Amino acid sequence: MRISRLTGLAAMGAMASALIASADAQIAPPESVETAVLSQDAFSTGTLTPATGALPVDLWRGAQTTTLEFLLEQLPSRPATPAIGEAMRRTLLSPGSAPDGAGAALGGKKLLALAHAGFVEEAATIASISSAGRGDPWTGRVQAVRDLLTGNIQNACRRGDRLTEGREDPFWVKLRVVCYAASDERDAADLSFGILRDQYGLTPADDIFLTAVATGAAPKSPPAATTPLQFAIARMLELPIAPGLLSQADGGVLVAIARDGALDSATRIAAGQRAVAMGVFAPAEFAALMQGFQFDVVAMGTAADAAREQGGDPLTDALLYQSVNEMNAPEFIRDKAQRIALALSLGDTFHRSYALSVLYADDIADLEGVILSPGEASQFAQARMAVGDAVGAGKWLAAVTGPGASVGALPETEAMNFIELVNLLSLLDPQTASRIARAADVSLLSGAGAQDVSHGAKDPVIAAHILEAAFDAALENKVGQAGLVAAAASGAGRGPGDAVIVSQSLKAAGMPELQRRYRFEQAWAARFVTPDDGVDAGIEADEAAVTSGGDGFAPRIKPSPGD
Repeated sequence: MRISRLTGLAAMGAMASALIASADAQIAPPESVETAVLSQDAFSTGTLTPATGALPVDLWRGAQTTTLEFLLEQLPSRPATPAIGEAMRRTLLSPGSAPDGAGAALGGKKLLALAHAGFVEEAATIASISSAGRGDPWTGRVQAVRDLLTGNIQNACRRGDRLTEGREDPFWVKLRVVCYAASDERDAADLSFGILRDQYGLTPADDIFLTAVATGAAPKSPPAATTPLQFAIARMLELPIAPGLLSQADGGVLVAIARDGALDSATRIAAGQRAVAMGVFAPAEFAALMQGFQFDVVAMGTAADAAREQGGDPLTDALLYQSVNEMNAPEFIRDKAQRIALALSLGDTFHRSYALSVLYADDIADLEGVILSPGEASQFAQARMAVGDAVGAGKWLAAVTGPGASVGALPETEAMNFIELVNLLSLLDPQTASRIARAADVSLLSGAGAQDVSHGAKDPVIAAHILEAAFDAALENKVGQAGLVAAAASGAGRGPGDAVIVSQSLKAAGMPELQRRYRFEQAWAARFVTPDDGVDAGIEADEAAVTSGGDGFAPRIKPSPGD
């Protein structure tokens, strides 16, 4: 197959002309791999096998260490969509020999990217089985990040004490401030804090959190905890952690919040939904979280009323989920379908809608053939698309109009929604979408595809380097590098053409199914974006729910005692 793999990237030829010359190259498909070998250095070590999504063992063949280090530094700590999180997982957890000359820093940056994005346990596992010594600053930092996210500050401090090099890295100096404060050594904490301010500089949020921990005085208006260190300080000082303070948190922090049984239920659910929509929190673990809350009999019996009256409450999602699980008898199948459709209708942001779709995926698959209203069938179709089931989505869309009926028979609102859904389906499965469109007398939009929804500032130098790495990876069949490019180009604040780079790089990395999913997820997420600020609809509402007293969102549905 010739350079046709770059069809999508050709649209950006004007941008690329200043970076790389035109080329004509043969690109061979990735070789199949039967086994995965566990290597010793952190970068080469992986935990995946071909059965669990590993890329070919030669995924780093031909890649340059400097290019990989640059890309690892650009990886997002908040994957933009589930497909990006999955691409990061498969690329960074696949075993494969590191490029010649790669040092410990390359493996360390890989593990840190995993941990901050949300794959904390996986990164810690690789760190523990790699050949790095106990005093290695890179693997030690990954383990320390895990300690901070799980509330084990003392263990993180011990790791810092064992360091044989790299002790003056800003991360370890910040950690020492926390360690001294935890040991009530205020003078030492103040001294280390002064060194940080004078020699390294601090972000405004770090300055507030470290000032608070060094002095022992909680800030009057604490900012949201977005990093592992800030989260550990917030837990240490019992600062508020509420749904409205999660919108900028790293994936690793969101996963930690979802798993923290000491935090309030609504916050854990909200964090879990965001982490699921990043592709870093397993759907099975999220389902277990939702099933783990306890509600009294009255609440369970009035779940549908709660959905209508308290639809913005994260606990409503858990209540509805448990009420659906109680409907096991055949005579309840119609009621069960209606209840699931009602639950899905509460998805007022991309992350909430996606998480709910994943949550009910198995239930919806079992309900095929149940008679639903057009609105309910539309909800089911969207949910099947969310999990990549284009065939199932097509069946539910066909049920919206009915056999031989056109979209014109639907009310205007339902008709417009149907048209949007068919166009979304075309990003996953053009053939199925075309069949549904013809049967319903609908015209598919030309050029429908991934859309950039970020409005952040773009660094032209970084964007140019990412684009150059994208062409290099595609032309030279550098599978692992292509996977890193896809994730790096997806980060917030990139340029208007980067969705094309992401899409084509996923294809070059041998992940065409993620390419289709990414295009769909971007277009779906755009339905929740306001044209003015480019953020999820509902984020402002989340933040407004943080009360002036700092107690956060107060759920109106209370779990039973003992939760």
